[in-house]
Amino acid sequence: MKYIQLMMILFILFFHTACESYLDKSPDMGITDAQVYTKYHSFRGALDKVYVYNQDFFIPAFNGYTFALGDEGITTASGDPAISINNGNYQDNSSIETGWDDTQSLTSIELRNMPIVDMAFKNFRTINMCIERIDEIEDATPRQKEELLGQAYFFRAWNYFQLIRRFGGFFKFDKVFTSESNMDLPRLSYQESTDWLVEDLDKAFDLLPDVWPDAEKGRVTKSAALALKGMALLYAASPNMNIDLKYNQSYCKKAANASWEAIQHINTGGYYRLLPGLTNDDYSKIFYSKTQLASDEAIFYKVTYTNSAAYGVPSVSSWNATFNLNSREAGNVHLASPTQNFVDLFETKNGLPIDKDPAYNDQDPYSNRDPRFYYDILYNGLEWGWPNSTTHKKLELWEENNFDTKISADLQALPQYYPRSPYAIRKWVPESCNKWQNDYNYFMQSIYIRFAQLYMDFAEAANEAYGPTAVVPGTNMSAVDAINVIRERVGAVPIRNEFKVSKEVFRERIYNERTVELCFENHRWHDIRRWHIAKEVLSDIKKAVITRTGDDTYSYRYVSVASNLQRVFEDKHYWYPIPREQMEMLSVFTQNPGW
Repeated sequence: MKYIQLMMILFILFFHTACESYLDKSPDMGITDAQVYTKYHSFRGALDKVYVYNQDFFIPAFNGYTFALGDEGITTASGDPAISINNGNYQDNSSIETGWDDTQSLTSIELRNMPIVDMAFKNFRTINMCIERIDEIEDATPRQKEELLGQAYFFRAWNYFQLIRRFGGFFKFDKVFTSESNMDLPRLSYQESTDWLVEDLDKAFDLLPDVWPDAEKGRVTKSAALALKGMALLYAASPNMNIDLKYNQSYCKKAANASWEAIQHINTGGYYRLLPGLTNDDYSKIFYSKTQLASDEAIFYKVTYTNSAAYGVPSVSSWNATFNLNSREAGNVHLASPTQNFVDLFETKNGLPIDKDPAYNDQDPYSNRDPRFYYDILYNGLEWGWPNSTTHKKLELWEENNFDTKISADLQALPQYYPRSPYAIRKWVPESCNKWQNDYNYFMQSIYIRFAQLYMDFAEAANEAYGPTAVVPGTNMSAVDAINVIRERVGAVPIRNEFKVSKEVFRERIYNERTVELCFENHRWHDIRRWHIAKEVLSDIKKAVITRTGDDTYSYRYVSVASNLQRVFEDKHYWYPIPREQMEMLSVFTQNPGW
């Protein structure tokens, strides 16, 4: 009876959605299974829910938590899911990141508070129902059926990847489970789980189009299937996913080949491109635009709609403001401040870590840095905001004053809301997005995979399998070449020779490059866990304390943040726990270590 009880909890509560859930109508209104699955448009409407049930980085109720996990940022907002995670509490069932909140899954289609796992479980049922019933459609062309199946296989792989990168290897979700199904199944290894999702992605690639009509922009494509395949294989190759905590050479080679295939497919077909990045105006177009739903660099992303539960016209975003400073957004709670640890990862303009460059001056820390520092970070003294104003022209993020009695406008005006470090995120905030100019309503999607990431994935896998400078067999690119493509785009100097001497030395630069290029895009938290470096990285979170010493002069010191803002990370935190109440009913399926 154990598995029947488990079924009742995990799958009736998580998955118990009939066709009324798919179409937001009930059987009492005359919508039947037959009507849903025999007609193309209603069938597609049912499947399209998998686009809706996906993480949106910018919904305010998520509190910007993805930007404050790990060492990227420090949250200000109370109730932020990052607080419990950073405190080591992974057993909060209501947490969006780690939770299994049954109440949200059963009746609500409101995504603001729904845990990611719950969304995945809902999607598994939807997807498998559609795969099993595809032949019931009466009015679809063969090509339309292929496109439906391609999307179903892609999203089954994506949701499974979301599950396993948090909880480790799982059993397959390859059918519609019923109350008679035995759910007390053994875990697959992480690699076995990855092999299964790769099978789905290969099917998706065969079935999906390269390009959708403009009205369908945002649907997944062949390129998305290839890109996710490379990403998933890289995760499977990573130290934390392997028993010996070392890179898996076989999967490194697979990941390098898959990422190269994706790069070649995209470059040959011209389906996506690396946008220019020599100026902030150019670089910002990767992430937001007034005129374009998503940039030509974005391969897979969540489309924001006018109603998060509806289909229809994609919506512009008003969430840019949530990442701005409270002083520049009336009533706004500033959500995430970059840590000093993170800011220090931006190299000098000479291509050196700041502690290796004798030209770096920690009392003039914002001069001569990697170009992306200026694209991604708001810092003290930067001219920013309302260009016609005589005040608030320069950011005032100093904390102490040894010169006069002035209070810093951007750090101290509203202490309950001010940043917990003297920085803010620029990457997602247009300069004119403020309470004076009111320039909001940009298209700004949560980007899951963009073209630049493919070069990062290739470089990491290639370096581990073949070293920094060897051209990967079957390609015309080495790991160093791939990183330099991304650096050249923003005008950064090429990788220096001293970093090419071994894969161990170059590994550190790859980690750094990936962190800088993909910052605040929900990668760093998962990366430091899969690299098995989180315990070290999170051991001491730091901030800068800036002191005003003159009209336009400052001194800097660097200190550990308060104890309540430090991170708790033990070995057990590399994997999320299965809730204890579920584990008590299992005998075959095993809990993650330490929980």
